[in-house]
Amino acid sequence: MCLTCRILRQKLLTSEAHLSRAPLLRFGMYSLYQALLTQHARQLTPVRCAEQTIAQLHRYFEDVVLENNLAALVIESLPMKAERSLRDLARVREVGRAANKAFFFVAPGDALHDLPLRTNDQDREPILLKAESEERNSERFVVIADARFSALLASVHSNDEEDSEGGGDKVIWTFEPDIVYSALEYLMARVTAEGHLQAAAFSSAVRTSMPKATSLQLTVSVTTKLARLLQEQAGREIAINRIATAIRNSLELDSVLQTTVNEVGHALNVQHCALRIEGESGKESLTNIYIRDGAGSDNSEEAELLADLDAYNVRLAGRYKNYVLDGRNEPDLNSQSIRPLAAVPLIFQKRFMGVLLVRSDNPTRVWQENEILLLRTVADQVTVAVNHARLFLQMQQQALTDGLTGCFNRRSFEMQLERDLHMATRMHVPISLILLDLDNFKRVNDTYGHDVGDIALRLLAENLREELRGVDTAARYGGEEFAVILPQAGIDGAHIVAERLRRRIEQMEVPGVGHITASFGIATFPQHASSRDTLVVAADRALYNAKHSGRNCVCIPPDDAEEGSGVEAPAVVNKVPAQVNVVPTNTAEATDSSLLIS
Repeated sequence: MCLTCRILRQKLLTSEAHLSRAPLLRFGMYSLYQALLTQHARQLTPVRCAEQTIAQLHRYFEDVVLENNLAALVIESLPMKAERSLRDLARVREVGRAANKAFFFVAPGDALHDLPLRTNDQDREPILLKAESEERNSERFVVIADARFSALLASVHSNDEEDSEGGGDKVIWTFEPDIVYSALEYLMARVTAEGHLQAAAFSSAVRTSMPKATSLQLTVSVTTKLARLLQEQAGREIAINRIATAIRNSLELDSVLQTTVNEVGHALNVQHCALRIEGESGKESLTNIYIRDGAGSDNSEEAELLADLDAYNVRLAGRYKNYVLDGRNEPDLNSQSIRPLAAVPLIFQKRFMGVLLVRSDNPTRVWQENEILLLRTVADQVTVAVNHARLFLQMQQQALTDGLTGCFNRRSFEMQLERDLHMATRMHVPISLILLDLDNFKRVNDTYGHDVGDIALRLLAENLREELRGVDTAARYGGEEFAVILPQAGIDGAHIVAERLRRRIEQMEVPGVGHITASFGIATFPQHASSRDTLVVAADRALYNAKHSGRNCVCIPPDDAEEGSGVEAPAVVNKVPAQVNVVPTNTAEATDSSLLIS
C-alpha cells in the first residue's frame, strides 16, 4: 500500500475512534457542501448553475458507475420531493444494484420511501438513511469511492435572496482522493452521530472503499460530459436570449414565433419543433414549425407533425402539465417506430393559450430535465409576448377606431388618406373621397333619444362595411358624418359607389324610427384637388351643396372648378326627396305619422 493510502486509512481509523466524543451539533450545523468548502477552500471553486444543470451533472457522476460496472461505494443525497417520476425511482434502484454499496440520505416525506427497497446490507439494493435535519432536505451530493476512481459533487439550495441573485445554486465537484476522503470522514461521523441503525454497515463500507487513486480514463469521460453539458447550456442560454431579443424588438407575432421554433429546434438538436397559439374570439390559430435541415420536408412529414400538434393541443388544454415521451435506451425493431417528443402547454393567468412541441428522430433519446426547463422557459416567454402583442393591438385598435361604430376615427382616416394619396401620386392613378352626412340626424336624437341615434350610426357603419371593397376605407369623420376613401377610383366610379350607398341607406330601417336618408359629396384627386387638405375641402363643399339642394342626393364639384377658386356650386348628380314614413311609437305621435328626415 502506498504511503498516502496508509496515511488516509490511519486518519480514518483515528477519526472513527473519536466519533463517540464528537458533539452532534458539529455535524448538524453544516451540509457536506459547506464542510468541504471550509476545509478545502483553496482547492474547491464553487460554480453557480441552474438546478436542472446540477441534476444533470449528478447523473453524469452516476453514469460512471453504471456504464463502467464500477463496484464502488456510492453515497447520495437528493433534494426532498413528495412525488417522484417512475424514471427517478428506477434510477435509484439501478444505481443501488450496480454499485458495491449504495447509501441514500432521504428526507422523511420523500417519495423514495414508497419504493419497495430493502433497508439492510445483505443484498445489493440501495440502503435508505433517514435524514434527521430539516435543513438538509435541500442538500444534493454524490460521493463515489473506489480503489481506482474517486469523485464528488455537492451543492445545497439556498433560500437567501442575496445568495440567489445570480440565479441557480452553487456546486462543487472534484476527483481528488484527499477531498473525497474528507467527505467520507464527514459522512461517517454524521451517520454515527445521528444514530442510524445502518451506521455499522456504513462505516464498514467506507473502510473497504478507501480512495487510493483516480483513473485518468474515467475522469476524462466525466469531464468531457461536463464540458459538453456546460457548452449545451451556454447554447441554450444564447437561444433564450435571441428569443427575448426578438420579443423585445418586434410585436409582429409571426416573426417572433418563427424565431422561437427555429432557436428551440437548433438548441435541442431536434428534427421538428412546432408552436400553436390559440386564436381569440373565433380567430384562426397561429402555427409555426421548424424542420431541421436534411430531415426532409415533404408534405406527409409536415402533415404528421401538424396532426401531432393538434392532438397534443387538445390533450394539454385540460391538463396544464408537460407531456414527455422518451425513447428506449436499447434500440430494437419496435423502437424504430417510436418518435420521442416533449410538449409543454402555454399558460397565461390560468388560461390555456397553446402548445410548444419538439420531436426527435433518435429512437433512443431520453429528454433531460434541463431540456424540459428550456421548453418551459420559452413557453413562458412566448405567452407573455403573445399577451403583450394582443394588448398592444387592442390599444392600437382603440386609438385608431371609433368605439361606437367600429370604423376608423378621424385621426386614422387622415393617416390613411395621406398614405393612399402618396401611393396614387407614385402610381399615377386617381383616388376619390366621399363625405356623407345623415339628413336631419338631430331630429332623430331629439325625438327618439341618443340610444336610438347610436343604433342608426351602427347600422350605417355595418352597411358601409358590407358595401365597400377590401381596399376601401370607411371612417367616422365626426358626429353623423362619415368619410369613404376609394383608392384607384375616378369620379365616375366614385359616383357609382356613392349612389349605391345612398340607395342602401335609404332602404335601411332603424328600429322605432323607420327609414332615414343621407347626403353625399364626392371629389377626386387630381381632378378636383392636389393635396389631402384640398381634396377634403372639395368633397366637403360638394356635401354642403347636396344639403342645400334638397338632401338625399349626390353632388360633385363642377368640371371647371379649380382648386382655390372659391366655386361653391357643385353639380347635383341626382336628387331624391328626403321625406320618409315613420311608424309612431306612442299615441301622442299618432296625429303626425310622418317625420321629415333630411
